[in-house]
Amino acid sequence: MKHIFIVNPVSGKADASLYLVPKLIEAAEQAGIEYTIELTRHAGHAAELARQYGESGEAVRLYACGGDGTLNEVLRGAYPYGNAEAASVPCGSGNDFVRNFGTADDFLNLAENIAGTAIPIDLIAVNGGVSAAICSVGIDSEVAYGIPKYRRLPLCGGQMAYNLSIVERLLRPIGKKMRVTVDDEVLEGNYLIATVCNGATYGGGYLAAPMSDLQDGALDVIIVKKISRLRIAGVLAKYKNGLHFQNGQVIPEFADIMEYRSARSVRVEPAEGGKIIVNIDGECAPADGLRAEVLPMAARFVLPAPLYAAFSGKKAVAAE
Repeated sequence: MKHIFIVNPVSGKADASLYLVPKLIEAAEQAGIEYTIELTRHAGHAAELARQYGESGEAVRLYACGGDGTLNEVLRGAYPYGNAEAASVPCGSGNDFVRNFGTADDFLNLAENIAGTAIPIDLIAVNGGVSAAICSVGIDSEVAYGIPKYRRLPLCGGQMAYNLSIVERLLRPIGKKMRVTVDDEVLEGNYLIATVCNGATYGGGYLAAPMSDLQDGALDVIIVKKISRLRIAGVLAKYKNGLHFQNGQVIPEFADIMEYRSARSVRVEPAEGGKIIVNIDGECAPADGLRAEVLPMAARFVLPAPLYAAFSGKKAVAAE
């Protein structure tokens, strides 16, 4: 098997081509593997490279060296090809997808990552692309969409940009009239957030779907109705820590404002037309709506050796 390290130099706070590439070379040489290092040059390049190696027909492991956006691109390019498997070397700002299995440090142990084993995982087909983790519409995606403009300001780092974007968003009307179609059920109302989840976390650690299973062939859908600004802080605090969903259902405290569904397909559209901001694995852009469908066991994702052993053990226990 060939090992291809696809490095996004602009991911995270430092140039990965300067500090990460020497570590990749050292780890690959020590492991005695056949490897290539590719540096991405523009948006979408990681997907192009993954597709190129997939089309070769050779057995390849494609390491997404960057954040969730880089991993999304690698999976998008690789998943149609049975000879290609995806891995992650998380050096972005959020690194949410790897939280489904462990920590970023687990995946940054390059020796253990190279010695890892791929497992099949579900993906989401969404708006002409794919998602590995979470798609969303609502105040969360609007806040994320507003962050880049604040990052361009002097002395405005990641957390400051995030806080400023929240303040700006809260100064505008809260909630949006949306139509949410979950399989054949149609829900319509004034909603704050609608998330479609394959993985558990997004937004740098928000545990939106603590019930998620990347191998169950289903999407977890959480919808939050419009609430007052005074209540938002308390709801988001529990939402961030995954405390909104316990024992297989929404907690009683949130039963009046939050709904959960398990589905194979979901559509979220503005009830009155126009555009809405759609988040797909951390990348946000205006769209007519969100159209998502589960792709069962569509991709293969590599777990570092210790995480693979733990994951296999849990599955074996669950099967008994």
